[in-house]
Amino acid sequence: MSSKFELNSFRGPLNAWIFKALSGYMDRIFGKTKSKLFKDHPSTIVEIGAGTGSNMRYYRKGTHLIAIEPNVHMHENLRESAKKFDINLKIKSLIGEAIDLPDNSCEFVVSTLVLCTVGDPEMCITQVKRILKPSGRFVFIEHVKAKEHTLFSLIQNILHKPWHWFFEGCHTNRDTTSLIKRSGFRSVSIENYNQYSPFLPIVPQIRGYAIK
Repeated sequence: MSSKFELNSFRGPLNAWIFKALSGYMDRIFGKTKSKLFKDHPSTIVEIGAGTGSNMRYYRKGTHLIAIEPNVHMHENLRESAKKFDINLKIKSLIGEAIDLPDNSCEFVVSTLVLCTVGDPEMCITQVKRILKPSGRFVFIEHVKAKEHTLFSLIQNILHKPWHWFFEGCHTNRDTTSLIKRSGFRSVSIENYNQYSPFLPIVPQIRGYAIK
């Protein structure tokens, strides 16, 4: 699979600006969960879809971060965040489905609100599992498909097309829970919850981890 990302000249820069502007607000929404999930992380982290670096505030100073981020308009903000939070940053302009890291080379992989957007989420999870060492941990926070015939399901289905276009491929109704459960990890822990915000299409969410 190609490691290229078809970047839209309008949406790419706009999304980079939006995600940076929302960093503080997203911290208020997801900060406690991220702090808990990332606690006791190792010295090196691989992050899929690192965006503008909003997760760096939860990593220890001096952490080595390998950031998989195909949107080059995010990279300047990534570097700024790394400097601010004292993170040793290495950016790879790759999609999550085509990570160039060796097999069994990583202890800790992070994905937050990313599997909704990748073109082939099953392949992305396969790549995560491939690069993890035995007993390595994949931690995630994702918004997922709502239960059928509920208000959130209706909202997701109505807004899916414009949301998908504007946020460069984000699926409001992807069944990421099932994808992770059937991915072949030795152990999977998933909590379903509703973190309410004005962004109704991304309710409900899951959080948890999978161990290789």
